[in-house]
Amino acid sequence: MPVLRTDDGPRKLRAVWLGPKGATLPFEWTYVQWSVTLLMIPVGVCLVWLLLALLGQVTVGHAPWFAFWFGLIYGAPASIYLAVRVMRNVSFDEPLRHKVATLRDELGRESRTRAEARTAWTMPWPRIGELDASVPGRWKAACEAAEEKK
Repeated sequence: MPVLRTDDGPRKLRAVWLGPKGATLPFEWTYVQWSVTLLMIPVGVCLVWLLLALLGQVTVGHAPWFAFWFGLIYGAPASIYLAVRVMRNVSFDEPLRHKVATLRDELGRESRTRAEARTAWTMPWPRIGELDASVPGRWKAACEAAEEKK
């Protein structure tokens, strides 16, 4: 994707939340990064909880609520880690919707539409069987004319 260069002030402005005045965070995250990271926490907790509950029910036979604490302890940090890793590459030039569309196209069977149509190559030269009888005579005459010029 080409880098977008603009001198328009509002387009360069990043909506960044640094925290309350006097107690700012040591890093700058946009609102999109905050929202994706915070929304991934319950998703990660639920996925780890569900996985461990099903695994525990099948193998040991313990109650599903037992696995919730493991989901909270391991799912939340894992989801934060994954969200931060994914959002690290999101920028103004490549927004989140571009990353999601690219991931969907990479994982799906259909790819994006091509910029150019498929090229059909044809050979414009005639086949040897299609040459008429006067061609060898013309070739000989052309060679003789080239020798005369020398």
